Amino acid sequence: MALVRCEDYDLDLVRGAVRRGLDLLGGAGQFASEGERIVLKPNLLVGRSPDRAVNTHPAVFRATAEAFVKTDAVLTYGDSPGFGPLGSAAKRAGISEVADALAIPSADFSHGRSVSFADGRLIKQFTIANGALDADGLISLPKMKTHGLTRITGAIKNQFGCIPGVLKPEFHARLSNVDVFSQMLVDLNRLLRPRLYVMDGVVAMEGNGPQGGSPRPMSVLLFSSDPVALDAVVCRIVDLDPKLVLPIVYGQS
Repeated sequence: MALVRCEDYDLDLVRGAVRRGLDLLGGAGQFASEGERIVLKPNLLVGRSPDRAVNTHPAVFRATAEAFVKTDAVLTYGDSPGFGPLGSAAKRAGISEVADALAIPSADFSHGRSVSFADGRLIKQFTIANGALDADGLISLPKMKTHGLTRITGAIKNQFGCIPGVLKPEFHARLSNVDVFSQMLVDLNRLLRPRLYVMDGVVAMEGNGPQGGSPRPMSVLLFSSDPVALDAVVCRIVDLDPKLVLPIVYGQS
């Protein structure tokens, strides 16, 4: 686990912070190797400009992507936005411009395949986006935000975007209770097992998250291979008891 101070989204500043965070965990080469297919999974909830603090900031996406380009892994990126197609959301959020500059194509997160998960405590079968299933590994790039149901949306919640968008409302309808929804998120993370989480907390969102809140400078990037530990640290940073965040509670158990 690494926390690195990063005052703003100046690209050189973010690059330095990402480099420092990865170095503290052994370097990007600990999480990807030459020729491996690695999908970068930012938080792309909806097409909003970066200053709204709704999505992973393009500077964080760029600095992380550049670090993994140096591993000679084969990179793609993707998410299943809650509103609208990936292409338009990524363009408005500034992600597609970065991806194009680095020659990183988008992966298929609109269609998926059914995957059995016998070890699931609640969910024994998921439909997972092809882009996530076709990769050898996943690097998760969550955004530090509040959430009306789960209190925070962070490392654990970010993998919900690996479920194709047309199916996500069905999960929300079937699992409207925060207790069962949180158990589902933990099962999903145990199935996907991202190799690394790099959280954008330079400017977080407070209030009516995950979309309608207010930007709040927090000046931090967080790095971990353990999403439960990362989200628990976020809770401590914002003075929230982790025991009140059920994805953390179920993740610990």
